[in-house]
Order: sequence, then C-alpha cells, then structure tokens
Amino acid sequence: MITSTAQRQYTSPVIAWRPLPADVSDLLCVESSEHEIGPWMHARPAITLTRSRAIVRLESRRSVQVERDTVLLVPPLHAYSIRLVEEGTAPVVTLLPGLRPAVKQSNTPALTTRADLVAAVAQLVSDPAREILPVLEQLAMESAVIAPKAIGIATPLLPLRDYLRAHLSAPVPTATLAEMAGLTEWHCIRAFHHEFGLPPHAYHMRLRLAEASRLLATGQSVSTVAYDCGFADQSHLSRKFKEIYGMAPAGWASVAGSDTQRIRSMRGQRAPLSVMRPERLRRQHAEKWLS
Repeated sequence: MITSTAQRQYTSPVIAWRPLPADVSDLLCVESSEHEIGPWMHARPAITLTRSRAIVRLESRRSVQVERDTVLLVPPLHAYSIRLVEEGTAPVVTLLPGLRPAVKQSNTPALTTRADLVAAVAQLVSDPAREILPVLEQLAMESAVIAPKAIGIATPLLPLRDYLRAHLSAPVPTATLAEMAGLTEWHCIRAFHHEFGLPPHAYHMRLRLAEASRLLATGQSVSTVAYDCGFADQSHLSRKFKEIYGMAPAGWASVAGSDTQRIRSMRGQRAPLSVMRPERLRRQHAEKWLS
C-alpha cells in the first residue's frame, strides 16, 4: 500500500512534544519506536517507561535486563542506552521534567516495576493535566537504586568525566585526558569506554549535545548554540543532533522552548517531521500507554 505524504510525516521513529505550555507544566516528552535507543544523554532528569523486556546500559553500571512495564530513572548528564528484546511492542517514552528545587535530585540511576508507579507515569503521558510533582517525589522515594559495577582499573576516572563536563565549548584531546589519568592514550580510551559505555570523544559529544538541547530550549538560535557548544558550524550541530536524537535542532527548539519561542521558530516554516501535535499524539497513544 502506498502511504501518502500526510501520513508519512507522523511516522518518524523519534517524536517529541510538550504536553502543556511551559508556564503550566515544564515537562517534555520523547517517544522512540526504534529497537535500539541511544546512547542518549539529557540535560534534564529522565523518566523512561518501557512496555517490553529490554537491556539497559547505564554509565558506571552493568547492563541490566528489565522486565515489561519498568520505569527507569536517569540523572541529568548520564549516558544510557536501551535495546528492546521483544518485537512489535509499544514504543519507549521518556519524560523530561524541568529541574525543580522542590524535588530532591538523585545522582544515582534507579528503576521500579511497581504497578502503581508504572501506571502513574503512563497517566502522565496520556493526561498532561495530571500533577507531576507527587509522582516525581514518589518515584524518588520508592525506586530501587541500580548498584555501580566494580571498577576494573586502579586509576579513578570520575575526574576525567568531570573535566569533560566542564569543557563543553571545544573538543578535548584524548592526550589531555590520558595525561590527567597517567595512562597511555590507548589505555585511557579503553578504560573510559569500559566505565562510561562510550569512548571519551563520543561521551563528550553527547555532553555537548545535551548542553545544546538546553540552550535551544532558552530560545537561542541554532547558529549561536553551535558556536557556544564548540561545533564547527550550524550544519555540524544539526548533523550530530539528528544522528543522536533522531530530530533536527530546530524541531527540538520548537518543542522545548516556550510558546512564544515556538511560534517564532515555526513562523513561515513547515512543522518538522519529528514534531507531532500534542492533541493528536495523546489521542493516538492514550489507550496504548494505559493498557
């Protein structure tokens, strides 16, 4: 059967939307229908709901096999990836709430399979008017912490990660990190990859993209964000952003920004294919997420 253009524009494997205006609820949603997701990294804490069995990889943690109906909590600026082990199941949805001082932020990944908490997260997807703060508080208190894996190298690598986090405006040479750790470049790359799930260059790229996503949400132009985050030019940022997140920076900005920024960025342009109208998305997926 031939699919029309109007139908194809809503079949992107990654869809992002803001359920309510930013001044009502600072919540962003990202849904992926891909079999393998990430490694991703967000500037906001991530609440990810999987409806099928999956293998989850988090930095400084061993791979964890999770059952159906699991909620995963990932702190800001932590790399994670998800690989589904079942076919034909519901997409993975990730909620990205704004950083609120009222909610204690954990730096430790956690998960829960409690039916009431899974149902509460699913209802946040289908019913954006639902109050999110009590759900966040309950998730923070009741989720089980994912224990870190044993470090296989005597040299501590957290300072290298912190150095990458502190230097987002330009690439960091591997030689610099290797000198800090007292390792050869080859051993530095291998040890960092083992600990954080990505080699230093790829990890740093995701840090810069997470910062870019945060800056785009403030209404800054793609060209300005590209410069501030150390990309060669706007097209370099656009190419990497789409490669990792599955959407263009302009599409993310149109969703993550305030209503005024969204109207300004969309004026005179077609909606990005990876951005779906919230009303249509909720109507299509309400039964799926609540089932």
